[in-house]
Amino acid sequence: MIRGTMNRLLRAFAAAAVLSLALPACNSTVDGDEQNATSATGRFETYKGDDTQTYFQLLAKNGELLLRSEGYASVTSAKKGITSVKKNGLSKTHFKVLAADSGEYFFDLVATNGQIIGTSQMYSTKASADRGVDAVIAALAAPTTTGAAVSGDHFETFKGADKKTYFRLRAANGQIVLSSQGYSSKAAADGGIDSVETNGVDATHYDLVLGSNGQWAFRLLAANGQVIARGETYASKSNALRGADRVRDILRDLTSSGAPTDAEIQSEIVKASDGLLFMSESDYPFQFVSGAAAPGAPIDDALVRKELGSFVDADPAADHPMVSLFSMEETWQSWKDAGHMCADPNDPASKPACDQMRNLEQVIESNLTDIHVYYYGGHGKPGQVDGIGVSVFIVGRTPQGTLAGVRTLAIWT
Repeated sequence: MIRGTMNRLLRAFAAAAVLSLALPACNSTVDGDEQNATSATGRFETYKGDDTQTYFQLLAKNGELLLRSEGYASVTSAKKGITSVKKNGLSKTHFKVLAADSGEYFFDLVATNGQIIGTSQMYSTKASADRGVDAVIAALAAPTTTGAAVSGDHFETFKGADKKTYFRLRAANGQIVLSSQGYSSKAAADGGIDSVETNGVDATHYDLVLGSNGQWAFRLLAANGQVIARGETYASKSNALRGADRVRDILRDLTSSGAPTDAEIQSEIVKASDGLLFMSESDYPFQFVSGAAAPGAPIDDALVRKELGSFVDADPAADHPMVSLFSMEETWQSWKDAGHMCADPNDPASKPACDQMRNLEQVIESNLTDIHVYYYGGHGKPGQVDGIGVSVFIVGRTPQGTLAGVRTLAIWT
């Protein structure tokens, strides 16, 4: 059953009549054929990622996404990976069910040489992850292999083995980038799609999840914090951030939201940083900052001093004046890798700050390009700073070309 723009609009108008709320309309939303998805055998789909590498995903006979591979240099290499999954995936001894710091679970399929050849999405319970392992084994009884259908970004719904209805979001290259929980009816699943469209355009509604083996995933949350959809599992934090950013871009296109405005970006950054403290000898909040930047002008130390120096000079706790401070630059990648506020992942008290820092990083990465990290202190030498109140800037460029980001203070006495 194909559901195009007209059906989506009719459903939105009907909901508006009942709830007196206008739901966002989609440019290109399609429902998969539930009957075909349910009756199809387990199947591998190959697709080309944005990085030009080839991936495969394994779907159960009911259409559920079970495994996704890492990238391969060619379709031929990916098919060798599929052969390895068919060989190793028939034995439970090759599966490792792992915990995530969100309390969720996922599993890896591991070859005899220890290489991970497939990873599941996140499950809400260990029992569900165990059932996912069983589903992989069942799907490998007589799987088919095909290239994923290449079409526009769209949603698909399908009936699960538990008789519940699920939805998933496919990117234009055929990759399944978001999957839902089970719903009691197709109408309820359609409501879930509406919730994804409403919440998924806002970068603050994505949160990152860290697995016990260092793998990462993301979830899409409603305003009340409830999980409404889950993304894939990735080998690195940066890949998970990019995955969430991609889903947000797709949803902004589907809902005709366009690129986020400077006002939307400011609102999201302020929301993500609200109450978050940068831990040093004296904890300090994060402050939204912005300044003009000529189109094409490089983001460098001189631009930050010129456009954002007033924030430093106006802060009595900061080393200043800005014009005389020593500076040091750190890459955005190294900042993310440092795991700020996540020094002790086993400390429950530190988890809220750790989670919020990840969320702020997601909001920054989703909204800004050419991101830089700068430190400004009263003492030091080229490439090294020290001081009592060292200003830390994380800044990049908005789609409108504005210099924007956050500033905080590291208190070193």
